Amino acid sequence: MLKYLVAYASETGNTKKVAEEIYNAIPDSRKEIINVRSFVGLHEAENYFIGYWANFGTCSMEIIDLLSSLHGKNVAIFGTCSLGNTETYYKKLELAATTWLPDDNTVLGSYFCQGRMPIEFRQKYESCRGKCSDEQLKMVIEAYDNAKTHPDRQDLLKANVFTSEIIKKIEASKND
Repeated sequence: MLKYLVAYASETGNTKKVAEEIYNAIPDSRKEIINVRSFVGLHEAENYFIGYWANFGTCSMEIIDLLSSLHGKNVAIFGTCSLGNTETYYKKLELAATTWLPDDNTVLGSYFCQGRMPIEFRQKYESCRGKCSDEQLKMVIEAYDNAKTHPDRQDLLKANVFTSEIIKKIEASKND
């Protein structure tokens, strides 16, 4: 059995980038990283880092299926989102994922950061001129523009620190 499994869903590569940072930050050799689309239940681990890209404030069915299948595991959640770059929104994303976890698992925490969006999103926003308020349009275009460079080096550094903190929690729970 693996000690750590990093499983992720990534549409544009943002969450994959964070997943790879988390994987590289795990000092144990009994680890694996996998795209959740390749997960067929054959990868059993004690500790899971599960990542997803926020799609309308929640996770994909593949992530829901994985979360729902876990029992008696330590689980940390991570991911990327394009809009809603606030701690309050990140807490909602954590809750959206952990709602699917059976109660016999231990949630160790979460980490979310912004992720860039394809240019088609900006074009779609621009096409809404005159159909929604200028204030609303300005807000989403600014969010798009702000997300263009994410996840950046700072985001990845925070993912690395998050991983270290989760590993410390796991080790501390063994000593209790």
